[in-house]
Amino acid sequence: MLEAEISYDFEKVFTENFDNGGSITVNRSNIRLLHGLFGPKFAFGHSNFHPFIAIKGGFLNSRFDAAPANLGSFISRLQNLRDQNVTGALYPGGGPEGNVGPIGLRFDAGDEVYFNHGAPNNLRVAFGPYIRF
Repeated sequence: MLEAEISYDFEKVFTENFDNGGSITVNRSNIRLLHGLFGPKFAFGHSNFHPFIAIKGGFLNSRFDAAPANLGSFISRLQNLRDQNVTGALYPGGGPEGNVGPIGLRFDAGDEVYFNHGAPNNLRVAFGPYIRF
């Protein structure tokens, strides 16, 4: 099977604490991330509940933006995708999934590697429904 996914982290919050002689200041980063991945998924077994592995390639788009995190900023982000900071990404992962007809439930864990001055990686864990068509 082939899978495609796109996700938008409306506002990725990184909290930084600074100790300044007894007072603590907390700042947020306003970083926005757009992930787009596509690739094959291999399911093992023919029952409604089975394990799978996937390897997907795609992109990671990141930028700092103080604009409100809403649907309008997401649409603007898609329209300006080629003008922004885009890096290649690779995602090997897997887990169990179960389905009844076209609707299913899935647990997915893997390592999202993006290529920007080396190959930093991020553990990614996801759980939720999916639709097959």
